[in-house]
Amino acid sequence: MPMRKQDDLEAGEAVVQPLRPEGEVITRAVERREILPLWRAPSGVPLRIESIQADKATEKRLLSMGMPLGTLVEILHRRGGAVVLAVGGARLAVGADMARRILVEPI
Repeated sequence: MPMRKQDDLEAGEAVVQPLRPEGEVITRAVERREILPLWRAPSGVPLRIESIQADKATEKRLLSMGMPLGTLVEILHRRGGAVVLAVGGARLAVGADMARRILVEPI
């Protein structure tokens, strides 16, 4: 049976990875891509900024804070709707309104 690329697989289908040096077979399920607002994202999980649903001024503000699209962030704390993020070696606080406008994907 020919091997199929991961992109060709359906959600929930098992993927067999190559053997590790110890001879252990690695399998994992292909998960659907889940993009959600930052305020709903899980804490302690690496997240990638996928989209910003805001005006140009807000986009520029996030860029000046070191958070362009594709940036990896992690939620450290939640305070109401606001979140404290780890971005690289820095910590940044993002208000509730901005946290609703930033769409992220857990990785």
